[in-house]
Amino acid sequence: MASWGTGYSRCYTLHGEGDIAAATAVQAQMREYGMCSYFQWDPRPPRWRFFYETNCSRAELEQRLGALLARFKILIED
Repeated sequence: MASWGTGYSRCYTLHGEGDIAAATAVQAQMREYGMCSYFQWDPRPPRWRFFYETNCSRAELEQRLGALLARFKILIED
């Protein structure tokens, strides 16, 4: 798991669809490679978004998320 002392060079906003368990499943796949923060409904359930700070490229994120991208209709915004 990433720590607060880690310096990250990239920040993405991830938008997706599903309940809180969906957002948690996505964050679980990513927590080893960065830090998830500022979760909120977008603008209300079932749409959500959160910030993700990391050193990974967009391609690396897409690879790590795999089938979750389609399952939760995830959009990654720079």
